Amino acid sequence: MEGIAAVDAATMHTSANRRTGEMYLPGVKTMNEPKFVEEFLDWWRIEHPSDFSPKGASDREVKYPGIPRAKCDLIFSSEGSPLVNPEWSIEVKHVALVGNNGKNNDFGVAKILSPYLKDRSLIHDIERLRDHGIGKRKAVVGYSFEYSYKSCYEAALKHPNHLDVIGNIKEVCRLNDPNGGNYPLTPMIEFADEIFQRKGLVKELIVKDFKNAWRHPAGGNGKFFAWELVN
Repeated sequence: MEGIAAVDAATMHTSANRRTGEMYLPGVKTMNEPKFVEEFLDWWRIEHPSDFSPKGASDREVKYPGIPRAKCDLIFSSEGSPLVNPEWSIEVKHVALVGNNGKNNDFGVAKILSPYLKDRSLIHDIERLRDHGIGKRKAVVGYSFEYSYKSCYEAALKHPNHLDVIGNIKEVCRLNDPNGGNYPLTPMIEFADEIFQRKGLVKELIVKDFKNAWRHPAGGNGKFFAWELVN
């Protein structure tokens, strides 16, 4: 998962809280999904051009046929399929366990499992891809930073000017696990996997670690996860 750390180190993008106007610290942690996919795809095309066949066969923000204003995050081909019928169509989700200020974010579970359309959850991405997505194969992928007392210690060494943010993260870790101070993503995605599998929506869950995305004090290490949809 080298691309996450590479984008984190190189991005010049900054964003702001839409409600308050507060500027966020830069990094993958605070990039919205479309901007992350844009910069990740730019990196991927340069660093691994042989992954695409035909040459450069990839695109993002591709309109879903028959759904006004709905767009698929990413399409690409590696086996010669033209983009009018790509090999893959993919939706991307960032699950944030804490916010820009390091405080608890209550929307992480809803981002994956909410049955309500207003929450734009991963399960709705699965259903939309299944029913309307183009391409031969379809998948949903996600990424999330994870936290612990150990990660807070490392963050404090790297970001001594943001100890308030790190202190907030440490308190969330304490509330989640008073003894060990761990706040992992794994229980949530395993729970989601049970539901998606029981509904017959997806194939085997894939989980990979990523590391060293430390541009933001609430960054660091985390998990990349993915499901291919059942045809």
